Amino acid sequence: MKKLVLVGLTVISLIAFGALTYAHGPGGWGGGNMMGQGYGAHMMGPGGGHMMGWSGSGYGYDQKFLEETREQRKELHDKKFSYFEALRDPNTTPETKTKLEKEIQELQEAISEKAPRTAYGKFGGYGCRW
Repeated sequence: MKKLVLVGLTVISLIAFGALTYAHGPGGWGGGNMMGQGYGAHMMGPGGGHMMGWSGSGYGYDQKFLEETREQRKELHDKKFSYFEALRDPNTTPETKTKLEKEIQELQEAISEKAPRTAYGKFGGYGCRW
């Protein structure tokens, strides 16, 4: 009789645990990602990622910064493209790669210096380097 009760309670426990796990869907308690629900691309909402220092409004210091650094950001994009193409090409010399790396770093630093200073970190309101 005691064995039957023990087996019955074990089966009921497993079924209850399975039902709870199933109810929370894929990814378990976190809703499918490690950070839990509320994080991810949908966190940004309309207007961009204001939590990351981007106002999304198109006005204010963010717009001024983007206008001031337009040419530098374009040049940085082009340098990065050239760098990755150089990495892909087996005939590229190490000196060429080093030169491109240095130019990219200098452009990143120049852009970073122009970034508005906010409470989001030393690289301005953008949280990371371009």
